[in-house]
Amino acid sequence: MAARLLLTPCTMTEGARFDVSVILPFGDDEEAVGIAVRRTAEYLRALKLSFEILAIDEDSGDNSHAVLALLRADVPEVRVTHASGRGRGVDVGAARAQGTLLIVSTPDVASASLDGVGEACRRLLAGDGDAEIALGRFTVAHRIRSLTAFRGARLVGAAMHRRLVKRLQVRNLVLRVAGPTGVATKSAVGRLRAFAARASRQA
Repeated sequence: MAARLLLTPCTMTEGARFDVSVILPFGDDEEAVGIAVRRTAEYLRALKLSFEILAIDEDSGDNSHAVLALLRADVPEVRVTHASGRGRGVDVGAARAQGTLLIVSTPDVASASLDGVGEACRRLLAGDGDAEIALGRFTVAHRIRSLTAFRGARLVGAAMHRRLVKRLQVRNLVLRVAGPTGVATKSAVGRLRAFAARASRQA
């Protein structure tokens, strides 16, 4: 299916080196992180997107690093870096990313399925919205517009994407959010202005 989602070339945001930066925080994920990186790379190559994969070590204590080291010949796009602790990987990854878009997922999700990511990238690269979130699965966001939402964020576990929804909403960004049923809703900027203004004053 991925091969049918080829994206038309577009001009990347000024300062971006890639179409996509994938942020993949990992802890003790040696059984999933290698599969996740390989499948993500294959998926994005099929879409003809330029990309980097930022594997962020959140204090892992298993063989995850060894697994990633074995992949470097086949997936030269992967870079491994460190966060200061659990939950800090998304913040670190977003700060170091060089793509027009950010894709945030976890090893267990990315190793199983990336369905929907290609469609989200196509829409956002075409200028249709600022971010798309599939709760419990992935977040795709325009890096420059959403960067402040990631700064200082402590994002852990399955609730990570719900927290990102809230952080992105208060910044007046246009979102599509899909729940467990897969039904997407679009949050219009105008309806969020008052809420965002209140939240900014409280921050």
